[in-house]
Amino acid sequence: MIRSSIFAIAVLLGLTGCEKAEPVTYTIPKEERSVAMPGPAAEQNVPAAGDSQMRVLPGMEEAAQAAPELSYQVPDAWEEFPPQSVRKANFRVSDENGSAEIAVTVFPGDVGGQLANINRWRGQIGLDPIDAKSMPQVTRPYSISNHSGILIDLQGAEQSILGGLLSFHGSTWFFKMQGATGTVASQAEAMEAFLSSVQIEDDHH
Repeated sequence: MIRSSIFAIAVLLGLTGCEKAEPVTYTIPKEERSVAMPGPAAEQNVPAAGDSQMRVLPGMEEAAQAAPELSYQVPDAWEEFPPQSVRKANFRVSDENGSAEIAVTVFPGDVGGQLANINRWRGQIGLDPIDAKSMPQVTRPYSISNHSGILIDLQGAEQSILGGLLSFHGSTWFFKMQGATGTVASQAEAMEAFLSSVQIEDDHH
């Protein structure tokens, strides 16, 4: 009887030992994932997306896409690129002085107001901010798409900005040329002609 019990325990231990999990090592191939990434803007020969100094926040692109369409006449020397990101229109011009980019963007609301946006642009070309009393020194009234806007002229040592700003039925439109000071100066007449040609779809009238 005792011998049978010993034999049963030995069998049980033997079975338990056979079922004991042994460590197993697997070699899993490293996952390879290929994601197409756009190259730098320069490689695509397309101006960078959006305001070169503006973060594209969530909702900005959707707001730009939902904004009314616009028509315009492109000055002869300007090269036009397809709309991109928050830009409704996209251009570049080059001459012996350098180059400049022209972008048209639109955002809901007043985006901080005229003075805040002028000072933001001033900071982008190394100029100090101004106060409200100094605004007439760098702006003048300008009609864009049959609405009252302003023309902004900011001259820096190396970079300058010439642009238009328009409040339009609850949104603010920005027409901005930024580039080499000599290029921007030489394109002043073309920029005004462009602004005068702009027509924004307007279903409020």
